[in-house]
Amino acid sequence: MSVLETDVIDYIYLDDRDETPVLVVSDPLTWRPPEDQRHLDMLRDKLNAQIAFIETGQIKTVWPQFDGRPVRVEVVARCPLMGVANAFYAQAAKVMTEANMELRFQLLDA
Repeated sequence: MSVLETDVIDYIYLDDRDETPVLVVSDPLTWRPPEDQRHLDMLRDKLNAQIAFIETGQIKTVWPQFDGRPVRVEVVARCPLMGVANAFYAQAAKVMTEANMELRFQLLDA
């Protein structure tokens, strides 16, 4: 599973430190043109699916005790952010904050 499958939750876990639900998005794609626009579109769709998963209450199917607390989405990527990706992440973080979610980017250590 990855950003390529926009309608699937890649991985979900409960952070033991603060009991925050965490949705993980696997992102193996590059940010080099001309693929960068396709990458943005898929990532946008994937993050929208994460928001819908929470807002529609689907999260309760895997974590029944979910009480509406903030949720974190961690995008684990193979490639560093480049060009349009930085602006996209800034805007996506704002949108997700409004949905009571935190967006984090993590570069996979190779």
